[in-house]
Amino acid sequence: MSAASTLESRYFNHSGGIPIHYQAGGHGPVALVFLHGFASAHDTWHDLAGHFSADRFKIFLVDLKGFGLSAKPRDGAYTVGDQVAMVHALIRELGLRSLILIGHSLGGAVALRLCLQIREGVQPFEVERLVLIGCAAYPQKLPKFFRRLKSPWLGPLLLRLIPSRKMAQATLEKVYFDQSAVTPARISRYARYFRGRGTSYALRATVKRIDPAEYEGMGEEYAKLTLPTMIIWGEADRIVKLKNGLRLHGDIAGSQLKLLERCGHTPHEERTQDTFAAIEPFFAAHDSRGK
Repeated sequence: MSAASTLESRYFNHSGGIPIHYQAGGHGPVALVFLHGFASAHDTWHDLAGHFSADRFKIFLVDLKGFGLSAKPRDGAYTVGDQVAMVHALIRELGLRSLILIGHSLGGAVALRLCLQIREGVQPFEVERLVLIGCAAYPQKLPKFFRRLKSPWLGPLLLRLIPSRKMAQATLEKVYFDQSAVTPARISRYARYFRGRGTSYALRATVKRIDPAEYEGMGEEYAKLTLPTMIIWGEADRIVKLKNGLRLHGDIAGSQLKLLERCGHTPHEERTQDTFAAIEPFFAAHDSRGK
């Protein structure tokens, strides 16, 4: 049985009353915590989740604060550090003592920062392994859509006037290499991320709090990581370019790097089978001390 077939939605209250949504499935000894990218949500992992056995894994697909079904409070707290604090609290709430962390794009940045943070003191849990997919690890020029969202007048106008399906389709056409993968089902999946109460605020608040200067010198910090790390990158990634993946591989000593030809920014969706084939042996080396 696949862990995906047992998924159910749950919530926890972060920081005294901010409902954070996640899906949980499986009952195996190895815990996997998945963190999605910008303008995405828990269901970006549904294709990949179908490959994990419920007997071997328990999986947690998290909606970051402001995304998916999680709350979108107008509190301005949407930095990477704010998301790290939320994920840290969720892991403690779940009672996990050992886990594997998987992060894509913005979620990869959150995963990296969390791993750096927990090095600095005694923690009730340990991240045994780390998987980074198209990870936003270094300062870079923001994509045009991000820059437009930052505008105090253009950002709200775009989100109000452009139909969500049209916005989702345009985004996927930029993100995917294989345009045939931009299916109506995937457009519908992503269209949900561009509508709903508080969505416009959360998207814009997240973008406005991306500070490129905050990433300066992070390579030296990444070099301090010693946990086994797998890096997966689409060679045709136009959002977080391949040079960033090569740099990250160089900065994290002993990391493994899997490059996928003719693949864009979301290998776990566009090339699901190949992504699983890359990480399955990496997970197989885990000693199954989950929870």
